[in-house]
Amino acid sequence: MWTIEHRVRLQNDEIPGEVVDFTVTDHIDEWSGLGHWEQKVRDVGFRAMRKMVAGGLRLREHTLLRTWTHLDSDCHLVRRGRIPVELTSTVGKVRVHRQRLFCKRCREWITPLNEELDLHGHGNGRLTRSFREMACDCGSSQPYRQAQRMLGRITHDPSVTSMKQVQRVVGREGRRLRAAEDEKYHAVSSQIVTDVQDRNPLPEPIEGVLYVVVDGIWVRSCLGKGRWREGKVARICTEEREAVGRKGRLRVVDSRYVSSFKPVGVFSERVWVDAIRMGYGSRKQTIVLGDGARWIPSMRRRYFPKGIYVLDWFHLRRKVARTFRRVFPEKSRRRVRWYLEIRNDLWEGRREEAVAKLQQLRDDISAQAHMKNPIARQGRDALADLLGYLRNNWEGVIDYGCWRDAGYMVASSLVEKAGDLVVEKRQKKRQGMHWSHHGSEAVSALRTLWLNGEWDQHWKPSQKRA
Repeated sequence: MWTIEHRVRLQNDEIPGEVVDFTVTDHIDEWSGLGHWEQKVRDVGFRAMRKMVAGGLRLREHTLLRTWTHLDSDCHLVRRGRIPVELTSTVGKVRVHRQRLFCKRCREWITPLNEELDLHGHGNGRLTRSFREMACDCGSSQPYRQAQRMLGRITHDPSVTSMKQVQRVVGREGRRLRAAEDEKYHAVSSQIVTDVQDRNPLPEPIEGVLYVVVDGIWVRSCLGKGRWREGKVARICTEEREAVGRKGRLRVVDSRYVSSFKPVGVFSERVWVDAIRMGYGSRKQTIVLGDGARWIPSMRRRYFPKGIYVLDWFHLRRKVARTFRRVFPEKSRRRVRWYLEIRNDLWEGRREEAVAKLQQLRDDISAQAHMKNPIARQGRDALADLLGYLRNNWEGVIDYGCWRDAGYMVASSLVEKAGDLVVEKRQKKRQGMHWSHHGSEAVSALRTLWLNGEWDQHWKPSQKRA
């Protein structure tokens, strides 16, 4: 027979006699291996921690009641029993009994400990702030059911929460985060307008390039079958790189992520504000990289008029390859020759020549399409789509070879990885998932907060309340 006994004493040194003592005991009939022993130690430890949380709140309540006043000294408070409440914390569910007071002058019921536990906070329920942070961390990185199981294992309490509660916490905290971000963006925008109106001098231009790389990712909508919703992601960084690892791979030194499932105008303004924080307006050169979506050149013209738009080479090359696979369904030397010729023209910035060749090819194929040739019609439509794609992104088709040799980025690999981290890993690559607008926005907000390195800063300010 083994006996595990854990004794704890909580004492408020400022008030003599305020002491909470308790003992947690467990027994083992015989040694059953390391796994069983480890489980018993965890059982005793978590039981002791839950009692410590409850005992600490009891001592804190005794301190509060010594000096508690309602409105002023004329209020006459009378103690009228205790109200139990079950708090969900990072050590499991803790049962706490709160003292209830009645003010005879104001005819109101008061519970002082509610202020300490932040139970009056809108939407907080009976979850501690640390538990809400942990739920958001788990729920924004994995499916809600799996997050619920993980929280049960972490707190050593399988019934600590439910899948629906994790989903509600993530949605609520994500909405709060977005509201706080909107206030910050509005404050920065207002300050910029004030500086322009006051004609404050602009800072001296800084050497270097600021990159604004943007992309869109589609996720399934819960509104109905076959419906999709576009999430937009941006990564803003400078040209500074540092070598990491044994192979000396270059890594971005300083960058910021921006994400949103809201309309393009809202997303573009957020990108603009964060770009200003990163040095837009003071950098000598700004480059906006995109995959060719219609809203990207429009965003560049409206929010980054001094910037240069570059159509991502990877997407352009893939668009050309897919077009010629539709024009010439069977692999042949003619398809390879046409693909290499157009690709080389675009790589070297000869966009007028490439468009002229594509138009001539489309005219030749159109004659066959009139003869009710389905393959010719398919090729004609594919070429028309490619020509429209080039016209919509005409300003972004550059001399990619010269730009790359000069050390500029010509591919949006940075934002492709950002889209994977912010949206795809959680919302797209999980089969069968369908998302509401608020759910997508909340999860992307929390993941963006983590990637920007602001997670601890966001959760730290209010830790004293809960």
